[in-house]
Amino acid sequence: MKKNNVFFGEHETFVKCVAFDKDGTLFDAMGFWTYIDNLREETFSSLVGSEHKSAWSKLMGITDAAVDHHGVLAVASLQEEIVLVAGLIYQLKGWPWVRCKEVAAEIFKTADSRLKIDRAFNKVEGVPDIFHQLMEAGIHTGIMTSDALARTEDCMRLLDILDFLDFIITPEKVKNGKPAPDMVHIACESLGIQPSEIAVIGDSIVDMRMAKAAGCLAVGIITYEGSAEVLAPEADLLIHSIRDIKVKA
Repeated sequence: MKKNNVFFGEHETFVKCVAFDKDGTLFDAMGFWTYIDNLREETFSSLVGSEHKSAWSKLMGITDAAVDHHGVLAVASLQEEIVLVAGLIYQLKGWPWVRCKEVAAEIFKTADSRLKIDRAFNKVEGVPDIFHQLMEAGIHTGIMTSDALARTEDCMRLLDILDFLDFIITPEKVKNGKPAPDMVHIACESLGIQPSEIAVIGDSIVDMRMAKAAGCLAVGIITYEGSAEVLAPEADLLIHSIRDIKVKA
């Protein structure tokens, strides 16, 4: 497969694959974070005690209805969140560690069972059009996310692109999640290409560090005030929107 001209803003590149982060990149992050955190907090309160709501919010990185874009809720994988919540429960209740882990896992399982995909996820402008443009140009596309596989697949069904993606790589498929380069290595092995032939698009530091650790092109997408300053030292390129990605054969 020959490389194609892909423009990120005014910057012309030659890649064979574009890998996208999910939350904050393809979907509005703040809406999802608020929605899922409300479900989880309700379950936490019912199992651990409503008097501990502030401790939950502090752990997740939520203050005055704002979410820390670099905190637990925004960046941590599901397994990391479960362990952290188990630790919080142990601190608050002093229950046996095994029970703390069981309760923590139940919180996330129950919240996920109540989640409505079409309410939780709102696609950003330019999605899913960019996937069709890349695919038509013969460029591989896929997802590299810290979210769970089942929910990621549901999100791709929501965009009606699940069957067209070359890969979906989640923490279940790797030994080490972001910012380790494991997700990129799996994509390269499955496609038979080199990391230098992949552009990774993401809105967080861990996306950029994963890309750089693997040897990919790291393209940061600016999604909130101050994110440009945060991403600039880590990214090769910065764009303001998915619509800034253009394909020229």
